Amino acid sequence: MLLIVEINVKREVTRVFKVALCEDEKIFSETQKKICREIFEKFNIEHSIDVFENSKDFFTAFSNDGQRYDLILLDIVMDGMNGMELAKMIRDSDQEAEIVFVTSSSEYALGGYDVGALHYLMKPVDEKLLESLIKKVYRAKNAQDNYFILKSGMQNQRIAVKDVIVMETVGRRVEITLTDRKIYYSGKLSELLDDIPKGFFVRCHQAFAVNIDNIREINRFDAVAVNGKLIPVSRPYMKDTQAAFLLSMQNG
Repeated sequence: MLLIVEINVKREVTRVFKVALCEDEKIFSETQKKICREIFEKFNIEHSIDVFENSKDFFTAFSNDGQRYDLILLDIVMDGMNGMELAKMIRDSDQEAEIVFVTSSSEYALGGYDVGALHYLMKPVDEKLLESLIKKVYRAKNAQDNYFILKSGMQNQRIAVKDVIVMETVGRRVEITLTDRKIYYSGKLSELLDDIPKGFFVRCHQAFAVNIDNIREINRFDAVAVNGKLIPVSRPYMKDTQAAFLLSMQNG
């Protein structure tokens, strides 16, 4: 079915992605906060970052004030309650928050399985690895909540991000292929990408952008979508497209 409508795009307001940094060495906490902020700004993600100097301050906010976080970066070796002990207390009441341990030693790695730790980061934190982890958590927590608001005349239409397969420049508009139909955006592909939820789409060609979660294979010249459509991947965009695809596969 082909649905031709001229649309304006408005992104729904998404909830703030909340991060807690629990680190008793100021030089590391400031560096981690700076890296996190740069990552969120890069992908235009609404966020908040709370920094705690010790486990006691974090647990007070967590237990008494009811603060909850999407991602918690925990230093393992701290005075008083260490990060591993704190993580076990967090898990007693919160199974949803993703915990990433930050440490100078790998000797605690096995203990992370007891609290469902997402990953270990060695100090100093690797920026690329932290970026991958943040994108992984963000995508997992928001994939079901992101929609386009497509306005056509007096009607508003919600289009789930997960239903978009590919966006292609056709003449002076963008053809958006969904799992069950096509719609059109009057404008440039770059403008559309600026207005829709970040972290789900990758530019694979000057004229194409794909929803990486709806790609099942990438070969030498093309990406194969879940509906069998072959989408060209040009040389300048191949590296970024392959990296996004591998990350999506790791996320499962």
